[in-house]
Amino acid sequence: MVLTFITSTILVISVLLVVSNLGTVADDTARALRGAYFRMRAHGGLASFVAFGVLWITIFALGFL
Repeated sequence: MVLTFITSTILVISVLLVVSNLGTVADDTARALRGAYFRMRAHGGLASFVAFGVLWITIFALGFL
């Protein structure tokens, strides 16, 4: 019972931290994707760009599950 309470508290605190910094997370993600896009255009690394995009989509999808 105590362990459930502790893990639930940690989960709630983690969610609150993420929600409170959602703008920063979105800004950092956009900046990273923009940088990857410009590197792709400059060096022709389409495969790495697609892999990076899929990685972030997967991270956000798993975060909402």
